[in-house]
Amino acid sequence: MTVHTREQGIRLHHLANLGGLVAVAGLDRHPPDFLLGLLLAVAARLPQLTPTQRTEFCTRGQARLEERGTQKRAWSAWQRAQELHRIDLSTTEIRRLLEALADGNGGYTVADPAEALLRALRGPR
Repeated sequence: MTVHTREQGIRLHHLANLGGLVAVAGLDRHPPDFLLGLLLAVAARLPQLTPTQRTEFCTRGQARLEERGTQKRAWSAWQRAQELHRIDLSTTEIRRLLEALADGNGGYTVADPAEALLRALRGPR
């Protein structure tokens, strides 16, 4: 097991938050080379921004963060009301899940779906 320092944990959290900002801006579907080029172009122009322009960018960003927070709170409330759980699965986990639920005849029949899901996600032992 690898042990990380507190500083490494803080840096990792900071970098994850930056990635979240890229997603909130709707840029997370672009390839890394394009994103980096875009960010480098923006970084080169930062010294030319006036204080008024910086304030405008901050205002737009704050509005989007508040909107996003409202969306997240609404989604969380709906999710709790529906007793749903967010789950992210890798391709391998999805494949395992489908294999575990298959009845061998092209259909899916499972007596205990929750147990089948847990077994599939654990994979072979």
